[in-house]
Amino acid sequence: MKTIEETYRERLLMLSKQYGGQTGLSKRIDKSPAQISQWINGSADSKTGKARSMKSDTAREIEVALNLPRGWFDQPVEATTANPRKGFIQFKLLNVKAAAGVGVINSEFPESINLIEVSETWARKNIGNNLNSISIITATGDSMQPTFESGDLLFVDEKVNYYCSEGIYVFSSSVGLKVKRLELSVNGELKIISDNKNYPVDILKDEAINSLKICGKVVATLRINNI
Repeated sequence: MKTIEETYRERLLMLSKQYGGQTGLSKRIDKSPAQISQWINGSADSKTGKARSMKSDTAREIEVALNLPRGWFDQPVEATTANPRKGFIQFKLLNVKAAAGVGVINSEFPESINLIEVSETWARKNIGNNLNSISIITATGDSMQPTFESGDLLFVDEKVNYYCSEGIYVFSSSVGLKVKRLELSVNGELKIISDNKNYPVDILKDEAINSLKICGKVVATLRINNI
């Protein structure tokens, strides 16, 4: 079993890769790159000789800064043993469902339940080059038809945890996780749109917009057809 110090180091390394290295991460969490490096590498303290380790209070502080769930740092990183075939790339399929309709309640700490392997050429053409921040979740419901169907796999860029332009986003609401098209109007209102025209458009204003927590932006879909 991993120690909490080892888990903290692995989590920090994940964040460092996600935000473009220790310098990029330092700007997001207001910690120096040197400090982050010492935590990740477990550098020896000059006074005690013991490996430097991030404290739990600091972990909670970083979780707040990056809009991560409380306790995210304490969850051991799952080891991935399978290697992709040559010319292919793997993404984690999370045990998460996002509703194209009413929200779905998911575990606060979703686990990877499988690895999805796709052609690297397809991935770069359809998803782009930020492949390290992509995870896959499953859509449920019919409110986003015909863009995607219930059961389709959604490739979500978790690095885009803010509204950047019109598009389909995964976001948390009071009733659970949803996936909808978001569009910011010129008057500052945020439209929550279902591509299925049988569903109404919801409009958020002022504080309601600020309370919306965006978890990622959908950049591609993959349909699995049963025969």
